[in-house]
Amino acid sequence: MSRKHLLIVALALMPAIATGGQWPSVEHPRDALIQSIGEQIRLNGIPMQMTRAVSAKPIDELTAHYRSVLGGRVAMSDIASSTVLSQSRGDHFITVTLQPLGEGLVEALVSVADMPAAREAANRPFGFLLPGGSELLSDMESIDGKTNSRQLVVLNAHGLGTNLDHFVDTLSERGLRPDGAPLLESDDALVQRFEGPTGEAKLVLVRRDQTTSAVLTLISRGL
Repeated sequence: MSRKHLLIVALALMPAIATGGQWPSVEHPRDALIQSIGEQIRLNGIPMQMTRAVSAKPIDELTAHYRSVLGGRVAMSDIASSTVLSQSRGDHFITVTLQPLGEGLVEALVSVADMPAAREAANRPFGFLLPGGSELLSDMESIDGKTNSRQLVVLNAHGLGTNLDHFVDTLSERGLRPDGAPLLESDDALVQRFEGPTGEAKLVLVRRDQTTSAVLTLISRGL
């Protein structure tokens, strides 16, 4: 299971939360390499702050660290090879996903979600036309300065060609057109880049068991 899917599972289990104050912070181990993931992030419409930390400490030691710094009541569950800690705090819901990376390193992905805004996001306009009958698995947006990135993960029963034609038409309305021939094209996979005056996109299609998975990454740059 991917980190993104782990986040979706954790967010789906969020309880109702009472009102609170400012965005909470989570202290990382001193040895960890810290990386902020965008200035503003939305996962399935939910405003979030996300931080990635990589440490050489054992996962059990890191689990104890984050349970200690979170304090109070902390829910813990194991999903695949990962350990997920979660806690509600005021208007926010904190999730810490710990996953081994190999070579003695462990990744801690810390997300803080704004729950009142999450409830408002349930009826937000999606703003992107998907092929008919598609199931949206994930919608993740990140704003970093003047660069806006959005990644959609979609499943449907249409073939590769039908999906490609749909996304070509939809992206053309945004001024993005295919950048040459597909980077990869076979009976069960297709990768196509798009370019335009203010951004770019990459579409990855994989066909398996009469189902097509589509991952569309959109990057828009402000002028």
